[in-house]
Amino acid sequence: MSAAARWAALIFASLGVLLGGAELMVVAIALPSIVADFGGWADLARVSWIINAYLVAYVVAMPLAGRGADMWGALRLYVIALLLFVIGSAGAGMSRMAGPEDGLSWLIAARVVQGFGGGALVPLSMALASHLFTGRARATALGVEGAATYIGMAIGPAYGAWVLLNFALPIPGLDVASWQWIFLLNVPIGIVTLLLIYVVAGGIETPRITAQLDLGGAALLSIALVAGIGGVTASGASGWTDAFVLGGLALSATALAAFVVVELRSASPLVDVRLFADRAFSAANAVSLMTGYTLATAVIGGPVFVNRVLFGTDAESAAALTALTLTIAAGALIGGVVTGFIGERIVSLAGVACSAVGLWLAIGWGVDTPLDQLRLDLAIFGAGFGLTVSPRATAAVEAAGAGAYGVASAMLQVTRTVGMSVGLALLTSIGQNRIDELSEVIADPVRRDVLVRELGRPEFVGVDPQASLALVGVLEEWSQGQAAEVLHLVFAIALGVALVTLVPAWFVRGRA
Repeated sequence: MSAAARWAALIFASLGVLLGGAELMVVAIALPSIVADFGGWADLARVSWIINAYLVAYVVAMPLAGRGADMWGALRLYVIALLLFVIGSAGAGMSRMAGPEDGLSWLIAARVVQGFGGGALVPLSMALASHLFTGRARATALGVEGAATYIGMAIGPAYGAWVLLNFALPIPGLDVASWQWIFLLNVPIGIVTLLLIYVVAGGIETPRITAQLDLGGAALLSIALVAGIGGVTASGASGWTDAFVLGGLALSATALAAFVVVELRSASPLVDVRLFADRAFSAANAVSLMTGYTLATAVIGGPVFVNRVLFGTDAESAAALTALTLTIAAGALIGGVVTGFIGERIVSLAGVACSAVGLWLAIGWGVDTPLDQLRLDLAIFGAGFGLTVSPRATAAVEAAGAGAYGVASAMLQVTRTVGMSVGLALLTSIGQNRIDELSEVIADPVRRDVLVRELGRPEFVGVDPQASLALVGVLEEWSQGQAAEVLHLVFAIALGVALVTLVPAWFVRGRA
């Protein structure tokens, strides 16, 4: 296969990954419109599964697809995964036809199919890149694949807003809402991507190993991931001592321990846990886990700071998020090229150090920080995170060997997702606790009077906020500063995690 054909196959495969990455963000923009069509926010538990169904399926699909790539070929399974994503998108787009009650169930089921296909695309495309390229070209190719997800995340909000506001294609006999096109447009895009891949790569396939799919291990790992991520996510709102959280974490730990035992005894394991005995492989996954934590802090903390502390608009929050995700993509592309020349270790260390600088700058944000400065600091973090994408992927797949490229790629995605879940849970937990404390102070007349005296505004002692806009302004200014302090704490914790990440980054295998 010629070099041009390999690069063409890589670029077209990246389109599918980009679609999956965009889907992680785009539905959040359309959610209010979707919920309005399905009876409003009264049943919040079910509504949340519009998002959660995709995320859970996305994570569960990764290790299964990674192992499948090694057994049956990455390109073949990539085509199947993209078809699943297209079918799920079509089902989600047509769910409104079933009415408010059944339509929501239909949408959630379709999101499971869509998420399973979208999650599988990531390790499959990286396994394909690992087989198609070697040496310096492999590092560059993995950088391109890593960048595709973040480019999708960057354009997702803007794309979703554009579709909602501007796209309307009437279908005779059907009442089609604007939000349906967010899903339906994935269908022609996905089909065109499949045709392009067939044209340039229809005659190739990655090497395959002879083995059986470890269904028992797959079930245990899926339980561990779903229970663990579910428990960690719920901890943000319910606290770490909540029975559901503790039960989920206990189930996850039990299933994970059982998974390790089963895999060590299996002649054909889903994930050969002995891979973690390799220092380079373990280091790459540790970097992925910890940088996933810091990424969640930046992705959520940056826009929240714009909205809650600087009182910025939704558009300004989106601009901050775009600055972050675009520089992640750029960093991944640059890191892929540079890694091929100077090695994984140096690029990993440089990326982690750069992201740490971005977090250190974020600790200094205040109520008067210009939005341009905030976007620049997020961009610095994003560039650093992006630089780590290719070296950790290259180190992991080379440590695993050709027979486990798919599994190695999948594990990196899983550890990153787990890290992001923990980061999001801690941010939510700290934020929710502080919000509860602030609300109690404002609602209690005695404590409120103590507060206004401390703020040097004794004229508001005994005044009801509902009867005084001036007092509301004073309390709002105070809460603005309190929100900044909370986010400073969150960024400081993430900075500590980033500094610790320098240790495993040092052990990411460098070139001799």
